[in-house]
Amino acid sequence: MGELKPGRRQTNVNVTLVPSSALATDLGDKEFPCPLCGAGLPIRASKRRKPYCTCNRCGVQLFVRGKEGIARMHEMADAGILISGKKESASHGINLLNRLEQLKLQKDNLNRKCGLFFREKDVENAIQIVDAEIERVQGELAKMARTAESAK
Repeated sequence: MGELKPGRRQTNVNVTLVPSSALATDLGDKEFPCPLCGAGLPIRASKRRKPYCTCNRCGVQLFVRGKEGIARMHEMADAGILISGKKESASHGINLLNRLEQLKLQKDNLNRKCGLFFREKDVENAIQIVDAEIERVQGELAKMARTAESAK
């Protein structure tokens, strides 16, 4: 692993692209949205000084590799396109709504698996857990709406 050779088109070569201090200053204060929950994840630098993020809540680890991917991430971060859900922001409300839709789809899938006559206890338990999560997210969304209304 070394340097890119001039004149060759090598987009996904495992090379160090920028000094670690440059990455830290460019992306260190930026966040990347978790693809599952939408939470803002701090962008860190790997040992090869490439950007990566980790969502401990979802167990997602995301590495950006290759010149084009890293350049695109820098462009998006500089343009402010990387939007993550903050607790008080409208984007967090949208993330909650997206989460509700996901949970409803999961519940529908579980209901199809459950059967009409011989109901599986494990599937019924899973449905109850999904129902509880739906209620929790609906409550959080309603609380945000009340807070936003009272702030007017």
